[in-house]
Amino acid sequence: MKTLIISRKAEDTRRRFQTRQMQALGLDFEFLDAFEARDLTPEECQKAANSWPSPTLREDIACFTSHRIAWRRVIDRGERMLILEDDAVLSESIADALAGIEARPDADDIAYDLEFAPRDHILAKRPLWTDGIYCARRVFQNRVGLAGYVVGPGAAARMLKDTETYGLLDAYIWHRAWLKAYQIEPAPIIQMQFLDGSADKAAFIRKSIDRAFKPGKLRKNLLRLKIEGIRARNLIRGWLRSERRPLRMDRASFPADPAKPAD
Repeated sequence: MKTLIISRKAEDTRRRFQTRQMQALGLDFEFLDAFEARDLTPEECQKAANSWPSPTLREDIACFTSHRIAWRRVIDRGERMLILEDDAVLSESIADALAGIEARPDADDIAYDLEFAPRDHILAKRPLWTDGIYCARRVFQNRVGLAGYVVGPGAAARMLKDTETYGLLDAYIWHRAWLKAYQIEPAPIIQMQFLDGSADKAAFIRKSIDRAFKPGKLRKNLLRLKIEGIRARNLIRGWLRSERRPLRMDRASFPADPAKPAD
């Protein structure tokens, strides 16, 4: 499975890190130049902010746009791809997780989340499948995380259609009415900032370059009601067959200090 890494051209440290990581794991990869936040005008930022209830940063819109470009790449290739953000750290056994996904049929309504996020999710009690090491469970609530996921061309095309209007991407995508999202556990991907034991994370933590843009009060409240309605629908779907809990991950399967180059 091809890996597509979203990364800004100027992020030399991150690109060197990802190149080392991909080569060590034997993964086939390429970089996708991320959309630059600085290229957005204040008017474009405000227009995007008017369609989401929470404050919106330039970086949020740039991230949204970059993932949409990635989905077009998936469609052009006509096959499933692992999409990463450039601060993602991968487990040494991630190839096994990807093999488990590749062994399953590809459908237009399926995406796999491989990322650990330090927030409770609502997950199915029983897995859809397991290979003895990894398992995939239906996700009924996940409000954070898009640093490592697998999507095929059919689902990517539907995501593109659904995101013609801006939304905070991770919270927006994982709650699409048509999407069957599955979490891989133990999670084989984690963002550098959440991985204990890494000594130098400074190059992997971004700071905002601008103020936040906000919608009007009435629009904000209406958008909030709409989003909460979607989340409530998902919770009803999993009412009797789900549980709220932290995601599982195996710290020992990740590098001791991934930010440190090997000697």
